Amino acid sequence: MQKRTTRELRRLFFAAPLLALLAGVSGCYKNLIPDEKDHLSNNMNYTTETFVATLGENNAFINVFNADYSTQPLTFTIENVRSGDKSPAPQLRALVDTRQWKTWYSGNEKSIQEIYDKTFTAKRPILDIRENSGEIIFWNVDSLTVPYGVYYFDVRVKNNGGERLFSNLILDLRRPHPFEPYTHDDITGIQKPLTSGGVVKAHDTRNVRDYMQRVLPKDSVDVFFVKTGNAANTVSFRFFNRDSSVIPLTVFDVQRWDSMYYYSPMANTQVEFGFNRRFDTDSTIVTYDIPNPFPVLTDVSGGLDMATVYFDFKRVNFGRQELGFVALKFAILEPGEWTIAVKFRQTPKFEDD
Repeated sequence: MQKRTTRELRRLFFAAPLLALLAGVSGCYKNLIPDEKDHLSNNMNYTTETFVATLGENNAFINVFNADYSTQPLTFTIENVRSGDKSPAPQLRALVDTRQWKTWYSGNEKSIQEIYDKTFTAKRPILDIRENSGEIIFWNVDSLTVPYGVYYFDVRVKNNGGERLFSNLILDLRRPHPFEPYTHDDITGIQKPLTSGGVVKAHDTRNVRDYMQRVLPKDSVDVFFVKTGNAANTVSFRFFNRDSSVIPLTVFDVQRWDSMYYYSPMANTQVEFGFNRRFDTDSTIVTYDIPNPFPVLTDVSGGLDMATVYFDFKRVNFGRQELGFVALKFAILEPGEWTIAVKFRQTPKFEDD
């Protein structure tokens, strides 16, 4: 037992200098390894150089910068904003009140106030950039603040490895879209041809028949957006026959007016349609309070978030029950009181056969 202990001590005695030598060598090699430097890739780029924005709404251009393998974080700044004639356009860098989210929109909020309570107001430049991602934002302003047209700007990207300037990026600023689908050209302001978007059509129909038992396709149902006031943010629905006579809402006899929902891709959930539902005295108009914009995330979704709603009915067609609907898909971006008027080009039959 004593011999083995002595032998182990002897090994440690001889090993100690070797370990110290190795530690010293390791320290020397560590000093020889250069410090890692930030890398700024020559292949970084904006995936688009033209940003088409619409006045009267927030415009967010996300995932538009490819950093390649550049060292993060990067720092982005906007410089040299100018008009189409290349003269300075400082109005685009003016600070305005913007709506920011302090927590996420779930789609399960129970009132408009609950939605608004999730936001706060902050001053930001009209033409804005996310400092570390390079995402471009054009905030909601009107044409009196910034006229529509083409503007140019540069973006400078930096890290400790260097910097790079992306010159002559284009902001193509278009006329406002009070609603979607919009029926006017957003450059000229002229209504589009009736055969090319000048009239909004129903999103879909099923088992809608006329008095000759012919199925009415969605293209035979016209949809009109009419702004009737500014006192509140509301949307009302009305339906009309071919001769413009009013269709009572009672024909949609299986419609659950207090349980209308639409799917929000941005929130990834079914969202309750509007609040405080009410009918007029003769049940030809139904009205809901809505937030602005509507749907809530439509102005930052690139047109992805729109409300698709179904108006359901049933009827007996020669002894066979048929379930039918008229579906509308839309967004409202301009505040105010809106009426959506749905007019059939052929008078539909809702009575039983």
